[in-house]
Amino acid sequence: MKKLTLFFVLMVFGSLYSCKEKPKDDANSPTTSQLKARVNIVPTYQGTPIDFSQSFTTQEGYAISFTKLNIIMTKFKNNDQQLFESAIYKYEDDERLLWEGPGDYSNFSSFTANIGVDSTQNYEDPSARDADDPLFILNSGDMHWGWNTGYIFVMLEGKADTTAAQDGSLASFSYHIGTNQMLRNFTLTDITWSKVNNHLYESNIYLDLYKVFDGDIHDIDIKTDRTSHTNPDQIQLTEKIIDNFINALSKD
Repeated sequence: MKKLTLFFVLMVFGSLYSCKEKPKDDANSPTTSQLKARVNIVPTYQGTPIDFSQSFTTQEGYAISFTKLNIIMTKFKNNDQQLFESAIYKYEDDERLLWEGPGDYSNFSSFTANIGVDSTQNYEDPSARDADDPLFILNSGDMHWGWNTGYIFVMLEGKADTTAAQDGSLASFSYHIGTNQMLRNFTLTDITWSKVNNHLYESNIYLDLYKVFDGDIHDIDIKTDRTSHTNPDQIQLTEKIIDNFINALSKD
């Protein structure tokens, strides 16, 4: 009888111990393989978030508005750690999202990335890529030249009133930047990642479009420099635009 009583006590004790709630930290802490990261582009104009319905003012006093902003970014990495191979940002599709996917944000307190596609991939057949590749022809869409080989790295379009009287007469501007010569890279340090949920962290890359025209490196007057499709006779203007564009990127 004593043996039976002892056996019963041990069974009850074991049952209570096994049902004890696990520490919340252990239950909710994601593993590295479960972590996701999100990288956003935040376009601004002198610190004000842009909206395609708004107009802004250039250094010359022109009223300016934007109708298209597309960017190809590739090889987002910190030393030998790469977060993603390629991503395409289109304001008209999502005003912020550049890329989201699996990755440990803590490996990217700093990063280097390309604006554009390097020469080893730029002239490959975009229709031969995997269907889930951002550079696949159906995904890249208007960011690949149909008449010219290669990808468009940056597409920036809009309208501006360049009249002295600012009478509301609008003229279009259009900059389509591409070719191997225009590939640029940039580096940002001391990156801030914000927690979205237990598995997802995000960081923002800010783009000040004011600096694309009135930059620290070059000034671009829309009245005289209205268009570039990276033709041979437009190389000087194209280089100014892409150099200003890189300088307009920041972490805040």
